[in-house]
This record gives sequence, C-alpha cells and structure tokens, in this order.
Amino acid sequence: MSRYALAALLTSLSFGNAALSGDLTAQSDFKVYKVVSTFADDVGGAERIEAAELLRTYTQEAAAAACYLFNGIDPETATALLLEARHGFDRRIDALLQGDESLGIIGPEPKRKTVVELEAIKADWREMAKAIDVLIDQPDSVEAIQVIKKANVPLFEKTQTLLAHLEGEYANPAELTQRHVVTLEIVGRQALMTQKIAKDSCKIFTGNNASEIKERLNSSINIYEASMEALISGYPPFGIPPAPTEEILNALKKVQTDWKNTRPLLEKLLAGEVASNDEKVFLFQHMEKEMHMLEKIAHAYVVHSKDH
Repeated sequence: MSRYALAALLTSLSFGNAALSGDLTAQSDFKVYKVVSTFADDVGGAERIEAAELLRTYTQEAAAAACYLFNGIDPETATALLLEARHGFDRRIDALLQGDESLGIIGPEPKRKTVVELEAIKADWREMAKAIDVLIDQPDSVEAIQVIKKANVPLFEKTQTLLAHLEGEYANPAELTQRHVVTLEIVGRQALMTQKIAKDSCKIFTGNNASEIKERLNSSINIYEASMEALISGYPPFGIPPAPTEEILNALKKVQTDWKNTRPLLEKLLAGEVASNDEKVFLFQHMEKEMHMLEKIAHAYVVHSKDH
C-alpha cells in the first residue's frame, strides 16, 4: 500500500470524530491539527473515553452476533456475544452517567448537555436491548432481527458522536501532537472494525451480494490492515511511533498473525465464492477473538497514556 493510500485510510479513520481545537494548516502532503487531549485523571477521563469506545463497538458486536444467531451460524458464540454486548452496554452507559470506580470512572457526569446525550442513547438502546433479549430466547424471530437491523446503525452513529464530545470534554488544556490523537483513535477503533467485518461477512454468507456490501467490507479490511501496520511499525509521515512497549507490540503481533490466517477467507468472499459452514464459523470466531484481544490492547494504551 502506498504512503498516500495509507495516509488517506488513517485520515478517514482518525479525524472523523477527534476532539479538535485550533486551525487546520497544511504541512507537506498532510494536515496538522492542534488537539486538546491529556485526560483528567481525577475523574477517570481516559476511562470515560474507553467506555464510550466500547459502547460504539457493542452496537456492531450485537448486530453481527444477531445476524449469525438468526441464520444458525455458531449459535453458542453468537448468544455469548449478544449477552456480552447487552450487559456491557448497560454497565458502561450507567457508568458514564453515574460513575463506576471499578471501571476507573469517578463520579457522575457533571455536564448537563452530556447527561442529556447519554440519556437519549440509553433510551434508544432499550429498544435494541429488548430485541436482543427476544432473539436470544427465539433465534428465529423475524421481528427481533428487523429491530436490530434498523436500530444498530443510528445507535452506532450516536455513540460515535458521544465519543467525540467526551474526547473534547475530558481533556486538560495541553496541546498534544497529531501522533498522540491519531494513535489513540486508531487503537480505539480496531475492535470495532472486527465487528464491522463480521457483520458484513454475515450479510454475504446469507445471500446479500450487493456491491455496496462488498465495497464496504473491502474498505473495512483495508482500514483494519493499514491501522495495524501503523500501530506496530509506526508511520513517520503522520508522526505515529511504533508500539510503545514490548507487551503492546507482542499483543499486536498476535492479532496480526491471527488476521493473516483469516484474510484468505475474506478474499474468497469478495471474489464471490461460497463459504462452507465451517468457514463461516471460523471467520466469526476469529473476529470475536481479535476483538477481545484488541480491547485488551486498547486498555493497555489507555494505561500507557496516563503515564506518558
């Protein structure tokens, strides 16, 4: 992949909802942002950002798992992920509202505008959560799967907007270079990308071969790979450093190794070939495995950011 292709992918990934302040200026072929970011540790600012990132992921984890469960592909894993997203979303939305010291979030949300935004997301989530409960009990419920299909994208978009607001709210007045905000944003999105890939793959598995689905899947694959490459090796044109610790580096390489084993099946899907049931299960389980690995890595980056 060329440096320009990688830069474009990282830009689309990283700056869509970063909390930005100051003017946008040109520097060489890239852009430099003044970013307000080190987190307010006394109220768990970094942990609030992490919780919002997980809310965003849960919307797509639930949507993907619902597709697999409804279509009878690895019901056991699908049910487990639906329950994880169901309870994980509840816990973190409540933590963002009221605080949860076990998650490192100290005290309730003080900003009224943010409380209103959180309450609106919680209300929207109730409808999807009820549908998840029904689908777990009745995996063939057409009504439940339709509710989830309709609700997951708007909810994803609202959690993405929430994340941008929290990034701006829980930041000390200190400027960080572009590499810091890009790195944190990339890390926070990687787990999400696994579930976007899983969801669109399920659509193709179940007969939706529309060109826009394949284009979206291909785009997600490219972003995922470009981001992993940047996290592991760094990307000098954007000032992104390599993985900051040996522990994080080794964990990223494990995800990359797993991904290389999964990639050929995705190429098969994009080429229009039919996957066997074992291949469908393999892809679903490996996207689940990488999601959980990446969520742990994201937390390691949060911890690292508080000390550096």
